[in-house]
Amino acid sequence: MVISRAFYKIFLGITVIVLVAACKDTVKETVTKKSEMLPNGMHLMVEKTAIEKTSFGIFTNHNYGTSHRFKYRIAVDQGSIEWDFGVGEPKHFLFCDKGVYIHYLNENSYTEEARDTINDTIEKVQVIKIENQYQKYIDERYLFKLFGDAYWVDVTAEEYARNKALCSEQAIPNDNELSIDAVE
Repeated sequence: MVISRAFYKIFLGITVIVLVAACKDTVKETVTKKSEMLPNGMHLMVEKTAIEKTSFGIFTNHNYGTSHRFKYRIAVDQGSIEWDFGVGEPKHFLFCDKGVYIHYLNENSYTEEARDTINDTIEKVQVIKIENQYQKYIDERYLFKLFGDAYWVDVTAEEYARNKALCSEQAIPNDNELSIDAVE
């Protein structure tokens, strides 16, 4: 009788976990495109894909939460320059004689240590920070751009600022979902 009682407790526990944890997800994906001519005569196309995922309980139909993600894809002059970094939100292009730069905001995740004063222990916590990022476009394609590679490399804020004084900076239309507050 003890074994059957333990069996029923385990069976009941598993059943409750399955009923509560079982979810079905609905995903809504919205794509918006913006196209404009830049003052320097180049054609800019910005494509934003917004993805919303909502989880509902299968049996209870309870909403367990909605997550929101987005990604940008940018093309300049019908794809001669493309940027598709995913979660970053583009802010500015910098067109120079020596190359093209981009400034964007990105959510970066870091692990930091925090002291739990109640238990007097140190715990690791995940912290997400929105940070300025900068990249330079490298185009090593040749023979009518059929061979070779084109890619973006990270550059420092100082390099971007140094070139900003000499080059043409163009704002990239976006929804301003990411921003950094100015500290006074």
